[in-house]
Amino acid sequence: MSRNSNISDETLLGFLLSALPEAEQWRIESLAIADAVLRQRIEDLRDLLGPLSELSHPVDLPKDLTASTMAFIEQATDEAEHSPKLSSTGMSQPLFESDRSTRLAWIDSLVALAAGVVILTVLLPSIWYTRDSSRRFSCASNLRGLGHAISVFVQGDFKRRIPMIEKDGPLDFAGVYGMRLNDKGLLDSSKWVWCPAIECFDPSQSIPSIPVFLAGSPKQQQNWRYSIGGSYYYNLGNIVDGKYETPSLGQSYFAVLGDSLLRVNADEEVATVHGANLANVLYEDGRIQSIPVCPRKAASVMLDNPYLNRDMKQAVGHGFDDSCLGPSFQNPFSSAKLE
Repeated sequence: MSRNSNISDETLLGFLLSALPEAEQWRIESLAIADAVLRQRIEDLRDLLGPLSELSHPVDLPKDLTASTMAFIEQATDEAEHSPKLSSTGMSQPLFESDRSTRLAWIDSLVALAAGVVILTVLLPSIWYTRDSSRRFSCASNLRGLGHAISVFVQGDFKRRIPMIEKDGPLDFAGVYGMRLNDKGLLDSSKWVWCPAIECFDPSQSIPSIPVFLAGSPKQQQNWRYSIGGSYYYNLGNIVDGKYETPSLGQSYFAVLGDSLLRVNADEEVATVHGANLANVLYEDGRIQSIPVCPRKAASVMLDNPYLNRDMKQAVGHGFDDSCLGPSFQNPFSSAKLE
């Protein structure tokens, strides 16, 4: 039995509608990433909300919809209660039991309609958040698959290194990890390297082999740099004792892959592709965590920010314990400032 089975469906429904306090939203999301049973419960509830989430655009309901519906029901009920019934001779007569049953059933239907209206007024303003929640879980699933592929890749390297980025030359960009995994037959789909929140992804895109990449024109190689690693940020490596190193599993605890950042404002806001300051990050032990991404000023007091090195830059780290994630096109020694 799942250790999180005591979380009620009502709480999970609130999570899907983003109606819980922010801290509780993060807690449940983190638990679900690590708990397959809890994820399945959330998926089942999401399926129940599916028809509403398929609406193409938000629906603006009248502010007095509930009140006007209830007033209509009250009026209709009064009319049904006091309207006389006519016999075949045209004379009014008391209601028979069958007539009363029909009238009560009709009133029950109106009450059910009112309940549905009340529920819609509560759900529709929030139902749009379920899409982002679904994408975050699909994103975590991608990272889980990539994590497994990297784990298998590492087993074939005598230094237990993750896919390496070269210091210079054509293969000196973060996204090269995609080609190295693909050349080993470890990627089931090129979609794995693209977060589901990236709507511009072309499913027909494929990841070339390293020989095909090296044989391409400079322009083709430049285009590939922006797509081979997909939307995920990859570990840029470290300088240890003056030498550029590719991190090895078990050497230290470090981030391997993470969500893309949308650099809005370095001092005030750093958003992710999920439209919030929450990012999925894959760590070297296979754990996936949803972490808040802080602006640079706040990040300077964090023990370790996976998107910045000790110099508060997106560039190669300094020492084994200073990992930094960078976009697929980036060279480890180029600095991508959060500005």
